[in-house]
Amino acid sequence: TANITAKALLVSATGINKEYDANTTATVTLADDRITGDVLTVAYTTATFNNKNVGTGKAVAVSGISISGTDAGNYITNTTTSTTANITAKALLVSATGINKEYDANTTATVTLGDNRITGDVLTAAYSTATFDNKNVGTGKAVAVSGISISGTDAANYTVNTTA
Repeated sequence: TANITAKALLVSATGINKEYDANTTATVTLADDRITGDVLTVAYTTATFNNKNVGTGKAVAVSGISISGTDAGNYITNTTTSTTANITAKALLVSATGINKEYDANTTATVTLGDNRITGDVLTAAYSTATFDNKNVGTGKAVAVSGISISGTDAANYTVNTTA
């Protein structure tokens, strides 16, 4: 008599790039070296970036790897692996709300900025100039804002419009 022992199945992962979303959750595609024709399903429970920030070739840890299916009993497998993926910057839309003023013979305007940042991210939006279309009294007057920029802990995770 003789024994047949389980084959070591090597499960590997390929990271899937994502847009910045302020969390470390990653998604991967799994591959393995099963014997052709064997029926297996490979799965994982978690895939996690090393941090939430934008970057290229970021480390991704994959855990909870398991196998199931008709031929699963013929294999033993690794339960963790690692890969890399990118987190790309999210487009931050900075909008401006004009502040009314009394006539002063110039086109200088003041605005309040708003944006669509992810809740909890630390950002400060600023602008260099805001200008009315002309110096004359009027209602609903257009205001052009330029030199929009962002700073703060999470600023590098965003791209930003420079005018509004």
